[in-house]
Amino acid sequence: MILTTTSPSPYSLPAGLPEALDRLARTPRLLVAIDFDGTLAPFTDDPLRSRALPDSHLALIALWKIPATKIAVVSGRALDSLRIVADPPKGTILVGSHGVEMQMVVGEDPDLQLTTQEITDVSDLNELLDEVAEDHNEVWVEHKPAGAVLHTRGADSAEAQEAEHEALADTEDEFSSLLVRPGKDVLEFSVREANKGEALRELRRRTHATGVFYAGDDLTDEDAFAVLRSGDVGVHAGYSGRTRAPFQVPGPAQITVVLQYLASVRAAVSRQTATMA
Repeated sequence: MILTTTSPSPYSLPAGLPEALDRLARTPRLLVAIDFDGTLAPFTDDPLRSRALPDSHLALIALWKIPATKIAVVSGRALDSLRIVADPPKGTILVGSHGVEMQMVVGEDPDLQLTTQEITDVSDLNELLDEVAEDHNEVWVEHKPAGAVLHTRGADSAEAQEAEHEALADTEDEFSSLLVRPGKDVLEFSVREANKGEALRELRRRTHATGVFYAGDDLTDEDAFAVLRSGDVGVHAGYSGRTRAPFQVPGPAQITVVLQYLASVRAAVSRQTATMA
């Protein structure tokens, strides 16, 4: 079947990616899952001012409108923060805190129930990391329902390294069990075991997806790339470090092109399927 689309030229995409997206677009039930910071949105010094690139946002809306296509934003952010910055279409699935929080329907409470001990640990963790941040310039703490994140983006390298070393040493002394995730200028601590790979598996199950597209930029996204199946498509935003994703693009601006292409071919498949029905 030959598709006629108005998408950007496939030659602007990495070799093999247009063909992989063409095949994925034909899957009966498509899940498009994508990281936010560094993928949909460029990094900013103030996370609350971060927004998806306008054309990427429009491409997600276009995908959301196509029958048998589900959209999910999968982030390390707490769900409350993700709701603010993502401004998602009404039917978008939101996954926060690397999968600890999952909201399948807008307005419903996320699937998160902490034990009494976990609640105590989160409180103690936040207090400890706040003390670390107070001792270092341009270091701050993001508080989450099941953990906290030490942010060092604004600090110089020596200050950032010292703050991270202190946070690791102090938490190791204080907590017997704590999940630690390094990332780009962040060090995340969680009292609940979760990762984007397990979140993507759960999303596939709940949406009954027969094919999955996933895009991300950070170390935490590697867990999601690792669970992709044959016929799925993974795209890494950025060229820093090794990745399990079969395709790489320079950054969020190029992710826009990928999403536009996928939306175009998926819409064409949907129209042809409706015509043949």
